[in-house]
Amino acid sequence: MAITVTPETYIRAEVEGRFALFQQRAGGKINEFYLISRPVPTDEQPVVRMNRDTLYGGGVIDTAEGARVYVPEVADGRYVSLMVIDHDHYTVDVFHEPGWHDIDSPTRYCVAVPRVELHDMRDEDEIAHVLEVLHQFKIEAKSAENFVPADWDYDSMFALRAQYEQQFRTYTQYPSGWMGRRGEVDEATRHLAVAGAWGLFPEQEAVYINYTGPVDASKAYVATYSVPPCDAFWSIAVYGDDAFFHVDNATLSPETTQYNDDGTFTVYFGSTDIVGDKPNRLDITEGWNFLFRVYQPAASVLAREYTLPDVAEVTA
Repeated sequence: MAITVTPETYIRAEVEGRFALFQQRAGGKINEFYLISRPVPTDEQPVVRMNRDTLYGGGVIDTAEGARVYVPEVADGRYVSLMVIDHDHYTVDVFHEPGWHDIDSPTRYCVAVPRVELHDMRDEDEIAHVLEVLHQFKIEAKSAENFVPADWDYDSMFALRAQYEQQFRTYTQYPSGWMGRRGEVDEATRHLAVAGAWGLFPEQEAVYINYTGPVDASKAYVATYSVPPCDAFWSIAVYGDDAFFHVDNATLSPETTQYNDDGTFTVYFGSTDIVGDKPNRLDITEGWNFLFRVYQPAASVLAREYTLPDVAEVTA
């Protein structure tokens, strides 16, 4: 009989569901990466609020007898990382330096998530280059017993996820205690991050600023933003009411942005029928919301000094 998911078991159930999916998409193999070879396709989104500013993937690892991961060297200075998340959605480590890194996980099974910055999701040569880098990540483990999830009742898990997702949306910048190592997180609220942003980085690696747009997606909206100070890069990703991508034209990143003379950038949210042929235009659907990611944020961003303006309706 399936196990009903309760608030006490919610995080473990979510993690096991994702681990099982990653392993399935890696050909049913443990210690192998499932790599997303294209900017996240609209019909292939294993977790909510994915991004199209990197190519990435996930590999479930059996660490029972020791395991390590390899990060490739990248000559062009683009952002590269490999984050390891344990069976309870705590961060084990985030690796950047090229070479082999031992995994010191408190749980037998964990997932390694490689990421490589994608400058322009419309550029096929760029995609090919990033994919070549992504294929250079490696996993080595001395044990290889496949991960088997508990028999969770996923309907009860989805019901809790929907409830937590609504609470999740009341937050603007994600709290620092939502992701990190054991003993360094907020146990009272981190389930909201699992529901709304599974696999998120610890705050020092990336800051996430959530914005929920006006209800009426038949209209169009506009706002002007300053560039957030950071050591890596930033991006905007627009989602539907269910926190998944619904359209292809939903991402803006530094390389695809047209800037104003003062260094700011203006973003239009809505269809070409209303906005016209404007630069930095992103499509929206009912219940639209977006996530502003800032990778390796500066101290001012961590201190919440960088804020987002409200959008204004585009009028004729």
